[in-house]
Amino acid sequence: MRLYEAPPLPPYSEEKCTNELDRILKTSPKVAVLLKGIQTLNKNALSRGITCRPCMGTNQESRMGYYDSRYKRVVLCCDHIRSRDDLEDTLVHELTHAFDSLRKGKFKSVCHLVACGEIRASALGQCADITPEKKKNQCIWNDAVRSTEIHCGLERAEKTVKEVFQNCVHDETPFQ
Repeated sequence: MRLYEAPPLPPYSEEKCTNELDRILKTSPKVAVLLKGIQTLNKNALSRGITCRPCMGTNQESRMGYYDSRYKRVVLCCDHIRSRDDLEDTLVHELTHAFDSLRKGKFKSVCHLVACGEIRASALGQCADITPEKKKNQCIWNDAVRSTEIHCGLERAEKTVKEVFQNCVHDETPFQ
């Protein structure tokens, strides 16, 4: 899940978000690779698709987007999206979660699973183009701890992210 941070630009309307989403789905190589990977693992994983909708006033209002495995969809929170980059980074982040939910893996705990997913989603999504490497890793670390904390508490989140960071930050599946 990508958490919301208030930037200076006005939010997208649902219509603008949907139009921009359509362009990204047609032009983004990263999104294409993730969608192909998801389809290869399970053709029905996103049976309800990818949608833009406002999240304010819902239990998702602190997020920029989320993958909903129960309803098999990705939701992009248009009231928190402020640019094409926001939209594409959030989409890549959430599609990474969708992809990871279909993979087989062995983790010591749910916290380890969540931490690894957040590390991967941030590394492939909103932190992907940050340089230098030290700053990029700090972006990934901060996002992963903040998102894992929701599920596991701060102390456990920090410990778990540290335990899985090196393995998960280098896992670029399905891009390898």
